[in-house]
Amino acid sequence: MLYLVRHGQTPYNAERRLQGQLDIPLSEVGRAQAEALAERLLAEERHFDRLYCSTLSRAKETAAIVGRRLGLEPIPIPGVEEIYFGCFQGHIFKECEALFPEAYADYKKRGSDSNAHGGETGEDVFLRARKALLALPEAHSGSALVVCHGAVIGYLRGAAEGVPLCDIRELIPDNAELVPFDEGMIDRIAAWGNE
Repeated sequence: MLYLVRHGQTPYNAERRLQGQLDIPLSEVGRAQAEALAERLLAEERHFDRLYCSTLSRAKETAAIVGRRLGLEPIPIPGVEEIYFGCFQGHIFKECEALFPEAYADYKKRGSDSNAHGGETGEDVFLRARKALLALPEAHSGSALVVCHGAVIGYLRGAAEGVPLCDIRELIPDNAELVPFDEGMIDRIAAWGNE
């Protein structure tokens, strides 16, 4: 079984600024969220065989804080990084609309099916994250905690729950929110696109 958790808050999250794959560190609030998550996991007596994380510093720092408390060393894995948002990265949506009107209009019309911003589509993110997660031994046996990113979790949940990838906004977890992926969900993620 896999438990995915979104990293703790960053200054960009607080400003509603698109981070994408910019390497933004946690804020003090984010560090406190990671500490609170570790406390919760200890209180619930959850056991994980391994702790994995995205290669971006906000996920690595969240994983390090949690790992210290759980006695696990985080293992960075490529493929579960946040969506690459191209020219939108570092901006709030209002700025994107002013700076990149054509790309923004396409994004508003097509949602995550758009890559007019020069970045990834939702399907691009899903496919790379699926490949990374299904390669983990705990996807098939055992239990692992994976600290990654909101869009990654949203797209994976969408596939597992039968929600179109362009409609996953409501499936993106809050910072430091834990989302379990049981065997059935992992099977649906593995089968996505093969129906």
